[in-house]
Amino acid sequence: MVKSKNKNNLKGFSLFELIITMGILMILSLIVFPIAIQKAQESKLESYASQMVTDIYYQQQRSAIKNSPEGVSFSTNEYTLFDGETLLGATETDTKKYPINIDITSINMTNGSTVSFPAGEFKPASYGTVILTDGITSVRVYINREGLIGYEKL
Repeated sequence: MVKSKNKNNLKGFSLFELIITMGILMILSLIVFPIAIQKAQESKLESYASQMVTDIYYQQQRSAIKNSPEGVSFSTNEYTLFDGETLLGATETDTKKYPINIDITSINMTNGSTVSFPAGEFKPASYGTVILTDGITSVRVYINREGLIGYEKL
């Protein structure tokens, strides 16, 4: 005995149900996708700020441990770690460049655009703030007169 399928017993989704489901998914993606992109950009900018803080801290530690003057010089799209009293008289330099969409928009240091650590000192001879931005989000990197280094989202 052969069973025959009745066309009325077929189950599935109607075209209307599929269109409504697709519409809901599109609306959700229009809301979630821009937020996810923004959070990824913020995270990347904070990562750059964290790396800058680490590099400044590294120079601070080298100054104290090696008993030699160290410093960090800032410019628009990069910063340079250097050994010595000034960048021009440095014995060794290491330049860190940012991608084209990341800029240092504001450099407010007590000594131009340089943070310097005298030989054997944790406290900087010059201190201040630097602002990193990607055009949408900004992060302030700071070093105070006591040598505390950190960053905060603006």
